[in-house]
Amino acid sequence: MANWFINCDCGESYGRLSVGQDEAVVPLIHSANIACGFHGGDPSTIRRTARLAASHGVDCGLHPSLPDLMGFGRRVMAMDPGELTDILIYQMGATKALVEAEGVRCLHVKPHGVLYTMLYEERYAHAFADAVQAVDPKIAWICEAHKPTARIARERGCNTVFEFTADRAYDADGNLVITRMPEPVDPDFAVAQVRQVVTEGKLTTTAGTTRDVDATLICIHSDTPNSAEVAAAIRQYLETL
Repeated sequence: MANWFINCDCGESYGRLSVGQDEAVVPLIHSANIACGFHGGDPSTIRRTARLAASHGVDCGLHPSLPDLMGFGRRVMAMDPGELTDILIYQMGATKALVEAEGVRCLHVKPHGVLYTMLYEERYAHAFADAVQAVDPKIAWICEAHKPTARIARERGCNTVFEFTADRAYDADGNLVITRMPEPVDPDFAVAQVRQVVTEGKLTTTAGTTRDVDATLICIHSDTPNSAEVAAAIRQYLETL
C-alpha cells in the first residue's frame, strides 16, 4: 500500500444516539479521529472507540470541535481565540486521558467540521496551536498542505500530517463541499479521487478544474451511510499499489 493511510472520524455517538458505522469501518482503516464530546461522543463512547481501534491495530487521535452538539459542529461560531484555546484544551485533555485509560496513545489531532476551516484564519490557527502545545507538543496535527493552517502549524513548530478527503467533493476554491445530512457516496467516486491523487497529485473540483494535492492521509467519514463500503473499496485499491 506504499505510504498511503486511511483515516476516519469515529466515536461520534453519544447517549442513546448512534452515529456512524464504527464497528464495520474501523477494521478497514489505519487511524481513527475520536470525537471529543462537543459535537459527538461521550466518555463511554470515547473509551469504547479507543478499545475498538486498539483491537484492530488502528492508531487513535483526537477530534475536537466547536461546542455545537445540536449542529454536529458544522455551524460557524464567533469566538475569542483565547476561549477557543480553552475549550480545545478541555476537550483534548479529557479525551486523551480516556483513550490512555485503555492503554492506547493519542498520536494525532484533527479539528472537526467548521472548526477545520476556521483555522484558515491566522488568529484561530494560533489558538489551535496553543492548545496542541499545551496538551501534547509531540502530537501530529492533521491538515491540508496548501491551506494557511499548514503554514501556521509549521511556524509554530508543530508536527504535521497532510490529508485529503476521498468521500466528499471539492469546490472550485479547493474547499470541501459540506453537507448537513451526509448521503451515501459512490465508492467508485471515492476510489477515483484516491487514484487521481496517487497517480497525478491532483483532484478534480466540482467546476471541472484541478487542484494540487500533497498528502499521505486519505480521510473518510464514518457517518457516511455506506462508509464501510467506501472504506473497503479504497483499501482494496491501496492494496494493489
